Amino acid sequence: MEEQRKKILIVDDSEMNREILVSMLEGEYDLIQAEDGQQAVYIMSEHHMELSLLLLDMNMPVMNGYEVLQVMKERLWLDRIPVISISADSSDDNIGRAYKLGVSDYFSRPFDAAVVLRRVQNTIALHDKSMGNIQDTLGMLSAFYYVILKVNLTTDSYLILKDGLDDQEKYFDSFTSFSGRLRGFADVDCIYEDDKKEYLEFCNIKRLRKAFAGGNRKEMIRYRRKVKDEFKWVSLTMICSEEYEDDNQIVMLYVRDINDDYLKQLDEVMRKTTDSLGTVTVNVSKGKCISCAVKTKSIGIRGEKENLDDYVRRISMYAIGCEDRAKANQLFVQENLLKEFAGGRTIVSFETVAQGDKDEKIRMFRITIEMIRNSMTDDIEGVLYFQDITESYLAEKIPQLLYQKNFEKVALIDARRNLINMESTEDFNAYRYLHMKIDYNTYCREILGTMVPEQEKEHLKKNTDIETICSELNQNGRYSFTVHQISEDGEIRLKEFNFMYMFKELGIILAVTEDITELSGKDVLTGGYNRQGFIHNSENIFRHCDDRTDYAVLYFNVRNFKAVNELFGVDIGDNVLRTIYKNLRSSSLKPCVVARVEADQFTCLVEKKKLDFDALSGLCEWNFTKNGKTMHIFCGCGIFFVENKEMSINGMIDRAKLAKKYITDEYVKPYNIYDVSMKSYYIDRAELAGELRNGLAQEQFKVYYQPVVDAKTGEIRSAEALIRWMHPKRGFVSPAIFIPALEESGHISELDFYVAKKVFEFMRKRCEDGKKNIPISINLSWMDFYDEKMMKWIEENVESSQKLGIKSRFEITETSFEAMKQNRNNILESLQKKGAVTLLDDFGSGYSSYGVLQDYNFDILKIDMSLVRQIETNPKSRSILKSIIAMAHELGMQLVAEGAETEEQVAFLRENDCDCIQGYYYSKPLPEDEFLEYLGEN
Repeated sequence: MEEQRKKILIVDDSEMNREILVSMLEGEYDLIQAEDGQQAVYIMSEHHMELSLLLLDMNMPVMNGYEVLQVMKERLWLDRIPVISISADSSDDNIGRAYKLGVSDYFSRPFDAAVVLRRVQNTIALHDKSMGNIQDTLGMLSAFYYVILKVNLTTDSYLILKDGLDDQEKYFDSFTSFSGRLRGFADVDCIYEDDKKEYLEFCNIKRLRKAFAGGNRKEMIRYRRKVKDEFKWVSLTMICSEEYEDDNQIVMLYVRDINDDYLKQLDEVMRKTTDSLGTVTVNVSKGKCISCAVKTKSIGIRGEKENLDDYVRRISMYAIGCEDRAKANQLFVQENLLKEFAGGRTIVSFETVAQGDKDEKIRMFRITIEMIRNSMTDDIEGVLYFQDITESYLAEKIPQLLYQKNFEKVALIDARRNLINMESTEDFNAYRYLHMKIDYNTYCREILGTMVPEQEKEHLKKNTDIETICSELNQNGRYSFTVHQISEDGEIRLKEFNFMYMFKELGIILAVTEDITELSGKDVLTGGYNRQGFIHNSENIFRHCDDRTDYAVLYFNVRNFKAVNELFGVDIGDNVLRTIYKNLRSSSLKPCVVARVEADQFTCLVEKKKLDFDALSGLCEWNFTKNGKTMHIFCGCGIFFVENKEMSINGMIDRAKLAKKYITDEYVKPYNIYDVSMKSYYIDRAELAGELRNGLAQEQFKVYYQPVVDAKTGEIRSAEALIRWMHPKRGFVSPAIFIPALEESGHISELDFYVAKKVFEFMRKRCEDGKKNIPISINLSWMDFYDEKMMKWIEENVESSQKLGIKSRFEITETSFEAMKQNRNNILESLQKKGAVTLLDDFGSGYSSYGVLQDYNFDILKIDMSLVRQIETNPKSRSILKSIIAMAHELGMQLVAEGAETEEQVAFLRENDCDCIQGYYYSKPLPEDEFLEYLGEN
């Protein structure tokens, strides 16, 4: 399709000058002519949205160029149309006056064709790029607002940036004045009658001018507007523009539908209650239960509108255990719910064990209230619902307890009622636990007893005695014993039985069995060897060979194997891995040993004389097709030529793996041979990771604190804890070096745990000394969420610190959140419920950041420093920052801008209502003593 030619308006009272310009430009542009300023203004009033450039003579009769520019500025046309001024007078005064009024460039007469064409092209290109930046920002905002206007209150004019009105309402776009447009909606009864008076008072242009002139940065109103014969609630917000001046009041206007927001939120909440035992609708603001729909009468409300706190006290009595009753009563009373909502937490949830009479099965219940603000009444409302989560709890809890080993059997034992449910781990069904009726003693005698040799039956009987098991568990927390069992084919295998409590107070015990007869070295998926098998067989070959240097270890890693699973599914992904294994075994390499050593990683022991690098390249690239879908499979291969010195097989694999890391372009050359020069990088990082524990024990690591200040007052609001390594031999080690090394080695959680302990210790000491509570945020890696000991310690300390009035804060990056959100973001929710504040770090560094906000309710956004540092130089960054700030506040979230270093950056953030600022402008990260000095306490 041919690109549409851009339109240029030429305004000059000289017909000859216009003809000369037309002859220069008509080959590339569509041209419109005007012989004076008045005619130009008329043309622009009709076609300003279509024009790409205005060539404007400054000295004309009727209306000169300066007067045209003044009209364009008042009507905001300069935002749409760049202007090049034309004048025979190129004095500094005239040029300066034109620039002040908004021209982009100028050229003088007589015309130079090359100069004219070049400046026209450059001016249009620069303006198109600038408009592209604006469109990027509008694209982000369009998801929230259906009308966006740029308004000049001083001249009562406006420019439409986003128009979401339907065809019947396009009539309002014809109003030339902003105040007339606003009044027009009321005049034709588009505003709900009860809201009309307040709406008209708000829209009074004199009131708006006065409000912004008095220092207001934002004006907002909620009202009901007719949309397709139905009145819906909308929010109209006006915010000071970056261009705002006392004598030129430029503001941005945004309109969004909040009626649908409320209904969508309510619908989403109600969808979650479909499988519940009952729901109770609550007006939290008024402290009343409004209605209920329950399957169990005991959780229904009494009377027409039962008091919320009375209701909570009553249902909390059904929880087993005094602590659970007190906790439920504390969480769901009106005062706490209002406090939670004010703090940005809309969901309050609590899990407890409940039991009816003594013959009834113990169950796990979750009680949840989800709160939303009714945008029509401004009340906080909620839906309280009850769920039986016994099955899902057991289905989740048991794999967590067993994930480290491949257990054969899993059983749940009810010690109080002497019942058992025993199944294979693959077939375990939580539902059957709820209905188990097998007598424990009978099972041990008639089933287990027949599986063991005669001489061990007494041993089995003694160790499976329920009183013995409970006694051992009460003393040690875990209990285990071993016994031989006879398999179906008559083979005797050694089995280990392990016991642990699931619900200690209720006598529910988890029991598992494991076959520990041998570690076979076999990979279950491929049927070949695993790492242990590769090591064992390779060592055997080296023991019997004449020269080990005749061999090479090859390490293969499938590139982006995750995409295979996502495209085809896990079952097909497993088939791909089996195919890779078979291809390697049957290849021209004729490997002595092949093994799958990790998920998508394989190793081969190959004779060097069999190495054909052309064939190896072909082995690293092939197509896999299934059900009409094709995936191009790439492998990278690292090669280590075995040396004539003592070295473990693991060491050989590691060197081949390191060689693979140094492949620069696996599409060109998919293999790389290990070189000793690679070792220094590997060793240096490994040494750093190895020195971590010694460094922690000797307190070589120091916690530094970087202040976070209130953007308006400059007072400190909080701080971020950062870590520094003062190495006794290496000196200062940059975090950019040691943190990636620790992440790669899997030791980062030890360092994070150390920082967390130091920060809690610092905050507690301040509390004990009666000092001001300064919240300190702690950075968490995604790996931390898989360290159960660390997470348990943090949760306990968050809870205990909360009781002392200490606010805990935790920062997590978008990347870390994406890595752990699939099965670990419930820990973040748990921390929030216990009173912690969560911060999303590095927000705005990518468009995916906006998706993160849909997945989790963070309390605070920390704006990425890459945006802040471009405030002075990049208009796009300024636009994005303003939209982030407006969006976050609309969502009820606070912001911290990181990396501010200059007065200009701070001024921009302050003027655009950023809440807090962190950066070198206020302070670098400080050791504890200097931080206390910063607080004025030393």
